[in-house]
Amino acid sequence: MDTIIFENESLPIHVGIENIALRHTHSDIPHLHNNIEIIVVNNGTITCCAGSREFELHARDVCFINLKQLHSLCTNDGKECDHIVLNIGISLLMQNPLIYDKYIKPMLEDSSFSHILFDGNKGPASEIASLISDIKELQQNTPCGYELKLIALVHLLFYQLYLAYTNEPSKIPMDNSSFTCQKMIEYIYKYFNEELTLDDIANAGNVSRSQCSKLFKKHAKLSPMSFLNKHRLEIGLKLLRTTSKSVAEIANFCGYFDQSYFNRVFLREYGCTPLAYRKSGWVES
Repeated sequence: MDTIIFENESLPIHVGIENIALRHTHSDIPHLHNNIEIIVVNNGTITCCAGSREFELHARDVCFINLKQLHSLCTNDGKECDHIVLNIGISLLMQNPLIYDKYIKPMLEDSSFSHILFDGNKGPASEIASLISDIKELQQNTPCGYELKLIALVHLLFYQLYLAYTNEPSKIPMDNSSFTCQKMIEYIYKYFNEELTLDDIANAGNVSRSQCSKLFKKHAKLSPMSFLNKHRLEIGLKLLRTTSKSVAEIANFCGYFDQSYFNRVFLREYGCTPLAYRKSGWVES
């Protein structure tokens, strides 16, 4: 699982600003989260793939991505486009079992419910964006009793999502091939730093090597081994800018036991060496 690390696990909420064109925050490949993700586009155009749909997000648009749903964000023209992203851990939502079981759980466990797109020019998009802005301000300023208001704002947010969910037209259930690909991707997330083979990945989905490759091409637009390598590189990218680990240590952690090979694939993917990337001054936004 592509894991979000929350600063406060007892209050798992994180709001940040990302710029997809810079490729240093959001994953560049289709990925899954074990948490809720809501995106508010500030400017530019984002191509989003979620479930079986591909669609564009424009300024002021809001998009909810359900947990454990394969999705990706990209910009096709290479222009800068930034968005606010809110991540919420489900442990926060489960603190009130009555509310969670009645309203939230049915949404999160609906495999046909991959996302909701809110048009920025109408409907509740502006209200959702305003709630997220208030959440961000509370987290930054932490006034007295801010946790109470923070939890209230999250539930107001889910009130809007619940209304949209109940008004959604009939949805297409996730097919078995999607579930199988999800299992194999989760296996890669768990064992990416080991010496994985195509057979290992295929066995995780209980499919043949050829079927494994077909499913990855269909749902992730990559071969299984390309997906593995891109995921490893993204882990390395984050470690380079957030830790003081040496390049050799990072290479080893990511499953590249030959540092020179790690340097070559990193250079091919990002146009610079790992050391040059670190020295360029990239920092978390």
